[in-house]
Amino acid sequence: MENISLYGTLYYEKSIFKGSYRGMNFWIQKEGEKENPVLRATAWKGPFNFDTTKEEKISKDFPFSDEGIMLADQWLTEQQGILIP
Repeated sequence: MENISLYGTLYYEKSIFKGSYRGMNFWIQKEGEKENPVLRATAWKGPFNFDTTKEEKISKDFPFSDEGIMLADQWLTEQQGILIP
């Protein structure tokens, strides 16, 4: 996503990254078991937040790694083009 820098895996150990990109809201968070964590990216059409939107939310899991962060970034960029044509 242009002009949005995602953090490394240490950030996601304790925090959720929330943001918006060209009309799409998203968040990225750590999920899963301690031994087998994943990075889950969730996206939905704005402008409302996660709890109040009536828009469909879509999620995808990625490896909990630097490569997974890059894949999540690419996936979110693709979703922006689908959710906000």
